[in-house]
Order: sequence, then C-alpha cells, then structure tokens
Amino acid sequence: MRAWTSTKTGLQLDAHRPSPAPAASAVPGAHLLLRVRYAGLNPADLALMATFPAWLPWRRNPIVGLDFVGEVIAAGPQAAQASSSPDVAKAGTLVCGALGVRQAFFGAGTLGEVLMVPADLVAAVPQRFLSARNGGGEGESIRAAVAMGVTGQTAALVLREAEARGKGRIAEWAGKRVLVNGASGGVGSILVHVLKNRGAHVVGVCSGANEEMVRKLGADEVIDYKVHQDVYGFIAESTPKDQQFDLVVDCVGDDNLYTRCLGYLKLEGRFLCITGGPSQGVYPFLMHQIRPVFLGGTPRSYKILGMGPSGAGAREVADWAEKGYLKEVAIDSEFTMDEVPKAYERVESKRARGKVVIRISE
Repeated sequence: MRAWTSTKTGLQLDAHRPSPAPAASAVPGAHLLLRVRYAGLNPADLALMATFPAWLPWRRNPIVGLDFVGEVIAAGPQAAQASSSPDVAKAGTLVCGALGVRQAFFGAGTLGEVLMVPADLVAAVPQRFLSARNGGGEGESIRAAVAMGVTGQTAALVLREAEARGKGRIAEWAGKRVLVNGASGGVGSILVHVLKNRGAHVVGVCSGANEEMVRKLGADEVIDYKVHQDVYGFIAESTPKDQQFDLVVDCVGDDNLYTRCLGYLKLEGRFLCITGGPSQGVYPFLMHQIRPVFLGGTPRSYKILGMGPSGAGAREVADWAEKGYLKEVAIDSEFTMDEVPKAYERVESKRARGKVVIRISE
C-alpha cells in the first residue's frame, strides 16, 4: 500500500511510498482491517512527530495520522464481541474514530491506504453522514465523520468534565453562558455548534475573518480578538455581572484568558483548557491548576484536559449526530494523498477553520 511516514524529528515527511499492507487473511483477534477513505489531521500529529526522535527503534517505518473514516475489509474472530455493535465487524461497513495512544506511539497511523485497528476503537459512521446532504456527493457527507476522531472526542471530554460532579457542575445546558476561545478551530467549532444545539448561550472568540462561519455554527456573539488591544478587558467590560460565564473553554492555550477571568467567569464557574502549550501542559498545571490562591493563584476553578481516543468517545460524538446536536461539521479544506505535506502546513499555520481532511481513496 501507499503510506506517508516520518522518520525525522519535526514536520518532515517522507514521500509516500509502498509499505507492507496487512493481509486480510491474518486479521488477529479483536481487530478490524480497513480500507481508509478519509483521514483527518490534528495538531497532535505534529506534536508526535516533534516529540519522538528519529533514532528510536520503533520509528523505522512509522505511518502518521490519528483520525480515520474507513470501510471494513475483514474482521478478526473476536472483533464483533469486542465492539459495541456486531455490525461494525461486517465487511463493507463504514466506521470512524481515532487511534489510541499505543497505535500512535508505534507508528500505526491512518495516512495509509489500509489500516489495522482494534475493534473497540471504532464507531459506525452516523446515518446522518451516510446520505448526501445540501447537494453534496456521498463523499462530502462521509468525510464529516472525521469529527468522530480527536476533535470530536476532545469536545465530548470538555462537556463530560463540565457536567461532572462538584462545584460548578452543569446539569442542564439550557440557559448556560459559555465562552469558547478558538471558536473557529476543529474542537472550538464543534463545541460552538453542539452547545448551541443543547440550549446554551455561546460566545465565540476568533478573528473577524472567521466570524461568519462561527455564527453559522450557532454562536450568539462573536468577539474578534484582533480589533481589541486588550481583549480580556473588553470581555470583562462587555459582560454584565449577572451575565458572567458558567464555563470558559480555551482551545488555544491563552494563560491570560484565565488569569484575568475574574471579570467574566462566575465565582463557581469552570475554566477548561485543552492545550498545554510549549511545556506540554506542565506550566499551566502547576501555575493554574495546582497553585493556591494565597500563593498568587487565580480564584477560579481551572483544569487542563488530556484526551485518550476511545471507541466510547467516538460513539458519544456519533450519538450527538444522531440526536441532532451535531448537524454540521466545519471542514477547512480537503487534500489528496499527494498533498499531505501541504495539508500539514495548513494545520501548522493555526489558521485552519475546522478540520483539515485527506482523501485517501474513493
């Protein structure tokens, strides 16, 4: 099969080339063999390439990529039992999800024509995305299922954490006020859309160039951070005390958004961050999540989240689609298999509006 591999540290990909393809007759235990239709790119892919140096022994032929939408070619004898539904183990079924830490660590990525994946990591592509919509072709609908991967599962983690027991727990989203920083990105765009469809009042922070898209996804208000010299002060000044936010979600990694949140986040509100910045989460964990108020900490709840992809997470996002919470998926751009380096440059630019998708096969 053809596959993209990375044997150097950083964003340096080898030209896609023939790689060993798993044999359909040798699918082990609770695994599925997929013909990959689409792969979704993530900032996490870049982090993996930058973190693991080329001299590590398991990086001899590592395939990159985490998100996938694919068609089942064959299934191992325990695949149906391991999955949530026996149907996902049937040949021809379209499934989606994201690879777990173990698969990513050893380089069994999604940017290849064939993929072997544990059956418990997949979900069936939602019916909503199986039929063509808005005049688009079948592929245009199916590619939206890349949202069941890292971005969608991260959004699901945010909502689960906000709904968890404890101070500031959000039991019902109707009427709650939520600020989403990075509202035009992969995770932010899903959060805006799902939260609005669940009844929340959503304010998105993004550049003015992306305002139309974010409003189309459901944002009640949009703040263009580029037109305000002090955007944190603007948010505080424009937020009446009786309309402070129940939840602030930072999809960018902006420390100042948290340290200056007293004017717009309720005392019992929650601040959730999904990116750790250059320190890979160490700095915000120590300075914001651990540091007590008497040592200079901010008197608001803070938590940095780390997500491990799972089949349960993929199925949770698929359930959002079936219930009508996730009706649209923002796709920034679609690239061919030959254009993967260009696609990663788009991700690295941090200007992507929604998901960057690779079409692997028809």
